[in-house]
This record gives sequence, structure tokens and C-alpha cells, in this order.
Amino acid sequence: MTETASAMQPTRVRRRIGELLVDDGVLTAEQLQEALRSAKVVDGRRERLGQTITRLGFTSADNVGRALARQLQLEYFSGDTLPIDDTLIARVPAGLAERHSLLPIGAEPDGTLVVACADPTNIVALDDVRLASGARRVRALVASVTVIEAALRKAYGFDQRAGELIDAMEAGRDDPGADLDLATVTEDAPVIRLAEGIIADAVDARASDIHVEPGRLETHVHYRIDGVLKQVMAVPRSATGPLISRLKLMSGMDIAERRRPQDGRARYTGKSAEVDLRVSSLPSMNGETIVIRLLHKGSERLDVADIGFSPEQLAQLMPIVERPQGLVLITGPTGSGKTSTLYALLAHLVGEHTNIITVEDPVEYELPGVNQTQVNERIGFTFAKALRTVLRQDPDVVMVGEIRDPETAELALQASLTGHLVFSTLHTNDAPSAVVRLRDLGIPPYLIASSLSLVMAQRLARSVCPRCSAPTEPGERLMAQLHLAPRDVATGNYRSGAGCPNCNHTGYKGRTGVLEILTVDGQVREHVANQSGEAAMRTAARLSGMRSLREDALTKAAQGTTTLEEVLRVTTTDVAEAGTCPVCAQNIEDDYAVCPWCSADLRPDACASCGRHLDLGWRACPSCGTPKASEQEMPGALPRLLVVDDDASVRAAIAAMLTGDYEVIEAPDGQTALDIVHQKRPDIVLIDVGMPDLDGYEVTRNLRARPVTVNLPIVLMTGSDDVETEIHGLRAGADDHVLKPLDYDLLTARLAAVHRRMAV
Repeated sequence: MTETASAMQPTRVRRRIGELLVDDGVLTAEQLQEALRSAKVVDGRRERLGQTITRLGFTSADNVGRALARQLQLEYFSGDTLPIDDTLIARVPAGLAERHSLLPIGAEPDGTLVVACADPTNIVALDDVRLASGARRVRALVASVTVIEAALRKAYGFDQRAGELIDAMEAGRDDPGADLDLATVTEDAPVIRLAEGIIADAVDARASDIHVEPGRLETHVHYRIDGVLKQVMAVPRSATGPLISRLKLMSGMDIAERRRPQDGRARYTGKSAEVDLRVSSLPSMNGETIVIRLLHKGSERLDVADIGFSPEQLAQLMPIVERPQGLVLITGPTGSGKTSTLYALLAHLVGEHTNIITVEDPVEYELPGVNQTQVNERIGFTFAKALRTVLRQDPDVVMVGEIRDPETAELALQASLTGHLVFSTLHTNDAPSAVVRLRDLGIPPYLIASSLSLVMAQRLARSVCPRCSAPTEPGERLMAQLHLAPRDVATGNYRSGAGCPNCNHTGYKGRTGVLEILTVDGQVREHVANQSGEAAMRTAARLSGMRSLREDALTKAAQGTTTLEEVLRVTTTDVAEAGTCPVCAQNIEDDYAVCPWCSADLRPDACASCGRHLDLGWRACPSCGTPKASEQEMPGALPRLLVVDDDASVRAAIAAMLTGDYEVIEAPDGQTALDIVHQKRPDIVLIDVGMPDLDGYEVTRNLRARPVTVNLPIVLMTGSDDVETEIHGLRAGADDHVLKPLDYDLLTARLAAVHRRMAV
């Protein structure tokens, strides 16, 4: 659909688009001046002001298009997708349409061709379209550049053009087995156009990597988009050699060397992006595998708010980032967004009073106000040597791209002790294991404890597409895999994407950070200095408020930012970290929601106050102190007493005796008692020693062996008044014993004393 610009009184001086955007309130005067200063020159042409404003992220392409339509008094196409007519598309060559960002969308009875374009002032482009299409005249209307580019990809699909180029390559070769002399081909050669087309298509598709993988019959080309590989085309074996050779040649590799791995670099400059390419070749059984990493240069304005931090995480992170000294580590696998987060933090610290120096391999993004240097191991300029030199440059903040060896690790930690704020990355799976990794590199524990300020583990989860997402209900199988109970999802805003042109029909658009922040202070610092194990440090960190990667991902899924499928894909479970049930200590698997040995519910509860997931056995939330729901007592509630005896009359007598003092629960045998303990969580247990099957001693030992009931008050009942019986009970783990027949005053006094003692 189209909308006509509002009627305007004719004036002699046409108002400029920048002024219109400022008047509309979508652009400030300062942003306009910065855009005027920041215009680039691409292929010898200076980019137009609207392109600069959009590239800098000051406003959307839609706002720029509307202002341009008002300025020129033209129609504006306000829909999300342009209509595509194959007959009209055939009249305008793909190269012409893509070069000028325009698309034919209609034909009028008098022979006029209607063209949607991003720049209707380009008279040369419109004249070329008129000549190529044979139209009597061309009428332009304005559309957003993003809408036009999406329509161009659909109308002139790269798959179709790639097929034509491959056919041309095969048709132009007399000897299929001969090597193509790439040094003599022209820029219009099909192999060159195919290689550059693959890169351009990957940039348009927001890919982070291109994988060219030769097979026995054909070569597959994959893009990694939002962290997930997607096959985009298959190249015949006959065209594989020239394509790989072209990719190697443009990145400075030796095309004659095919037996050894090689690394290279190149730069691609497109219509709207400038991208650095890191190219790697690896000999494989069917040929050389090529992987190209796409690094956008200067086109992204990184901000801490865009990473995915919650307000609580920002409150935990920023005071440490803004300290004058200390070491901040970001951990995670390759491709988890560590470098992007570091750049966002550095951009936050940039100022005229702060000297920031980075040591990287390679420099992935250019940061204004930051001195960036790149290591070169071929000449011996390693991370360690570069860091030594940097520290002589009197920096306030230092960023080391990666800690790979003991020398770099020790220098980074020592630099943080001598008045520098140091940022770096480390390859570990979670935050607590970073400390273990530093110890493995030979760093003394006292140095780690005194210099390390914060460790943050990170993953990237795909974000739900904002245009096609809709509310959804989690399935039972997915809930079981994530150990979620119905109460956990009752209040969540879960969403999933149906797929649309905006997200390439994947249901996802962009990614968000999933974060685990470990602050090294208090008990955590003591564990670091004492060389405690990873499990002990994790427990101390969680007690101090650390949320795990899985917890943070589940929170983002409940907010509708990502999906539970993504949570399952990018994070590991928290339930079975130790591989054992926290109740009965039996071995369990990651996907267990209920322990098959003791029937304990392994799914975490959620704090009623702050929503944090609570581990089994916790009595209160470590973040806000709210008692666990199962631990909250109603006003005037009685202590819960479990009476275990195989004689029903004895159980009935005790229940009658203690009515008004306790809420009495009964169990006829030891096994039933063990089940009831974990279902109803009594405050105290009174067990008869002489029961069949599991006697009182065995039940006591069983309860003392389980982490959740290790401190549960236990009193044994016995009819034998001898020292050996009492000693046997105490050695089994009982807290006290009483003699049958029971005396009311003595029984209530002993129960109250044991309960009071264990509650302290």
C-alpha cells in the first residue's frame, strides 16, 4: 500500500531532509551535525545523508524514507513487503536493480513503469531503468531501503544468479581438470563474481561465518546466522577448485599450497557495509575446507544496554567495571560474544581523562578514543610482549584479547595489582571454572584472590523475532527436559516466532546475551585463596547471589526475549551438576526431573519474592532472604512431628498425647518414613528402634547420609534401658532417645530441647 505525502505549499527553496528529520523529532541537531561529518565515500561516491543517518543508528530507514517522500512530494510505500511481479522483474536486470536499490512494482496503462526506490533523486538510475525496460516513462515512489533490499533478495535470489555463474564457469572451461589461471581472468569472470556474490549475500543475511566444505560429489556452502549453520547452496566439483582458489587469492594465501593449513585476511566493501574477512583453509579428504569470519568494521555502535544485562546484573557489574583497578574476565566458547561485550564495556569507559589500550588478535572493531594494537606472532609480537610494552605506556585501562599462556596470565594479574583496570577473556565453560583454569596455568592462588575482581560467563541465545512472535505454551516434554514445574511457567510470557521475511522465516532475529556473573569477594575470595574445588566456589557464589547461565536463560525465556528451545540449546542443566541426587546421593542423569531412587522432585522452586531459582534443600532465598514456600509457616502453625512405629496403637497414643503441641504425621515402617520425610518435610522425627526390615538405627543412618536431612532432629524410642542401646543410637546419628512407656512431660521436654538445639 502507499500513502501520499501531505499537501505542501510550493516554495522556491526545498527543505533539506536533515531539517525535516529534526523537525519531526526523530533526530537531534547534534546528531545531524555528526552525520554530516561522518559521511563515507564508497566506490568514488559520497553516501547520501539519509544513508549516513541510518548507518549511524540515529533513526530508522523508515523515518528517513518518509521524510524523503515529504521533501520531494512523492508517494511513500508504507508496507513491510513490496509486491513482486515476475513479468516486471524480468524487464529490469538484477545488476541494475541492486546497484541502484530499486524494484519495479507496477505498470500503468499508458506504458509507465512504477518503480520503488530508496533514492528517487538519482535521475541517471531512473533513466537506465526506462531504457532497459522499454517503458515510455518511469514514475518513482519512495520505499525504505530495508524493505527494498529484502524484496531484491527475494526477486533476484542469489541462488538463481549463483546457478547462472556456475553454468558459465563450466561452459567456459574446455578441460574440466585443468587449473584456472586466476591471475589472467577479468573482474567480470564468473568465478570472481561467484566468490564476491557469496560474500555479499552472507553480509546481507547477517552471517558471522561462511563455511565452504568440499564433499565427494559437490561442495556445500553454509552461513552461520545467529550462531546456527544454514546451507545456502551446493557447488559442483568442477567449479569447486576455481572458487576455493579465488577465495585464497583474494585473502593473500598461496593457491599452489594445498597440503598445509593457511590463514589470510581480506576486506570487502559493499553498498552498506565494510567487512574484514579472516580466512582459514584446512586440507581435508575431499579438498580444502575454507572458513571465512566476517567482522563488520565501524558499523556497529556497541552499548552495554544492548548486551542483555538485567538491572540486577548491571548493578552487580558496573561498580566493578568503573573501579580504577582489578581484573575482569569474560569466559565462554568461541562465538559466545565475549569480544563484543568487552568492546561495549570499553566504550562505556571512553573519556578524555581515560587512556585505554587494547592488545588484540585481530582488531575486530574500531573504537573511537581507544588505542588498539594487534599482535603478530610471526615477528614475535605476542600477547605477553605486547602487554609488557603497553604497561610502559601509562594506561588506565588495558584490554588483553585472550589469556592463552602462563606468562600473559601472570602479567595481566600483576598489572591489575599495580593500579590498572584489566579486561580479558578465557576459554572456560562457566565462571567458577575460570579460577581453576588460572591455577592450571600456574598462577599462585594468593595472586588470583588479590587481583581477580569479577568473572562473567557468557552465551548467546537467539532472540524471538519481534514481528512474527506470538504467545505460546511450553510443552510437557520441554518442561521435563528443563526441570520446570507448572508453577514455574504459570506467570511467564513465553513466545515463539512463526517465521516471516523479517527473520528469513526462522522465527528468530538477532541474539541476546545469557550471563553468569561471579563477583570475587567475601567467601568466594576465601575459597580462591584456599584452593577450594570448583563445586565449593560455585556453592559460595550462589549463596552470594550468582545466577547460573541456565537460570538467566530461563528468565529471558519467561520474559519472551528468547525461547525455551534456545535455553536447552545454549545452556547446560543446573540440577545434576554433581551427578548425584541432593537427597539420597544416588547417581542421576541430566534429564531427571524426579529422582527414581527417593522420588525427590529435582526441579528447582522459584523464590516468591524475586523469582530466583532455589536449590533443593535451601530454606530461604540467598538473594532476598525470603523463606522458601515450603518453609513458610502460617501464624500459629504447630511444629510437624513424624512418628515412626510398626504398632498402630503406639502411634495413636502418641498422637493423642501430643495433640495441641505438634502436628503429628504417622509412618508404619522405615521405608514409608523415608518417603514421607522428603514429601512433607517434618520438623522432627520420633522413631521406634525395634521395627522389622528397616529398624530405627538404619532409618537414622539413611537420613544422616542425605544432604537435605543431615541436620533433621531425630529422637529414638526404645524399651531397653541400657547404655549400649543409647550408644548405638548416638553412633547412628540420633540426637536423643526416650524410654517406653512414654512420659508426657519428659517426652515433650526432650522433643522441644532437640528441636530448639537444631534450630540455632
